[in-house]
Amino acid sequence: MKERGLLLTASASCALTIFDTNLVGVLLPSLVADLGADFSQMAWVQSSFLLTFASLLLFAGAMADRYGRRRVLLVGLWLFGCAALAGSLAPNISLLIGARAVQGVGAALLLAPALSTIGHRFRLQDEAIRAWSTWGSIMGLTMVVAPLLSSLAGSLLGWRWAFFVFVPICVMLIIAVPRTIDEDRPSGAHTFDWAGAICFSLSMLLWVWGLINGPQTGWTSHQSVIVFTLGLVTLAAFVVIELRQINPMLHLRFFKSGRFVGAVIAMLGYAGAAQVMAALLPLYLQRGMGISFLWTGCALLPFAITMFLFPTIGRRFSNRLQSYQLLGLGLAVISVGNIWLSLAATSSNPLWFFIGMSILGAGGGLINGETQKAILGSVPKERTGMASGISTTARFFAMLVGYAGLSSILALGVKSRLQDLLCSSADGDCSVLPRALEWVVTGQFITADQSLGLLGKDAADSYRAGFSDLFLAAALLAVVAAVLTVVLSVQGGWRNGAIQAQHVDRVGVDTH
Repeated sequence: MKERGLLLTASASCALTIFDTNLVGVLLPSLVADLGADFSQMAWVQSSFLLTFASLLLFAGAMADRYGRRRVLLVGLWLFGCAALAGSLAPNISLLIGARAVQGVGAALLLAPALSTIGHRFRLQDEAIRAWSTWGSIMGLTMVVAPLLSSLAGSLLGWRWAFFVFVPICVMLIIAVPRTIDEDRPSGAHTFDWAGAICFSLSMLLWVWGLINGPQTGWTSHQSVIVFTLGLVTLAAFVVIELRQINPMLHLRFFKSGRFVGAVIAMLGYAGAAQVMAALLPLYLQRGMGISFLWTGCALLPFAITMFLFPTIGRRFSNRLQSYQLLGLGLAVISVGNIWLSLAATSSNPLWFFIGMSILGAGGGLINGETQKAILGSVPKERTGMASGISTTARFFAMLVGYAGLSSILALGVKSRLQDLLCSSADGDCSVLPRALEWVVTGQFITADQSLGLLGKDAADSYRAGFSDLFLAAALLAVVAAVLTVVLSVQGGWRNGAIQAQHVDRVGVDTH
């Protein structure tokens, strides 16, 4: 019974981050309209959270190993809840973005130790499969409930109340954690790797900052070049520090394992091509299909329900397929779902789009828990905090890169169509292209603006065509991740088998 309580409490803590991603995706159009945000500020509402979150995940995992999983988890819950309260009271978009950044810090400090708690407790093959399948089902259930609650609360009470709902949830978890999770006794004899932690977090901060600002400032601008160069320098410094540390924050030897690297790549592909859609699909449903704010949560159900149901099917496959085979299969299904959505985005039949959403959700649900199990199961028990930091850093860095990259592809696709409409026709006015692009990409085309010389249908068609390009890019990402996962895992298995065979031969010779 205590094990079930531990699993449910830790999984519910993890679910907060999924809840947040879905909530902001549903609320974003309403929030932007209420606070008068532009396209850049709209992106920062989501990106500020992911910026601090992704930058601190590995640090949070190392802190959990060093100072105790339960202690760090409680700190993260307090910080997450307080920041959610501040966001619900924010009087303007700037303070909301700041609150979201603090909330990202809390999310990192709660997610890494929560995952580490599960990975540390459930190590045997059968119990690990059951535990991670349960975890995946809870994440899927969150994806079902979060859009419904977000659209309902946001429509009836306003977006501020949708943020406030995190506060009582955090309070309940703060009460539950000491009752269900025993206080662990970490090995605190070694000195914490502060230099490595600072260098890695700074490198992630620079890379994420550059990826967010790249579309606005230009990828070859002086600012982008300086930021990415500093990101490379700090990353190189991190590698040098870790190689010289007796007890490093990140054991780089893990990356010599093809299966470990393959599992990390699978996580990148899953998060960047499937999980990121929790933030992007509501935009298309509300602006591309004209679904009201209140019904957006229901419209997301084909995606969310399959994400909830398919972890159980994935558990059954785990008994018959090797991990890399299941990961490759799930990524292939994700690719098919995105290709279907790409074709359906410009179709007049909404049923085809809902079918594509269900296929995409099925692929994501199939491997949601498997990605975590594959990564955490390949490291020593005392390093599960480190492994959870790696897995969650990969997950949310990919979500951030996916959100920024796919949003850029959306903008480029819309711009290409608008150029054809405004610059190629005799009646068009090419000088209004920048303003028209902002008007369409932010979804403001649902209100008329005669000064732009665009018909509402032309703007909506451009928006849907941009999303078609977005889905196609996500499908390509999933295919590449599937191929790399399978190839690296198979090669890693062969290499490990050869090493073991050589070891047996040497032992045989010596004993003979």
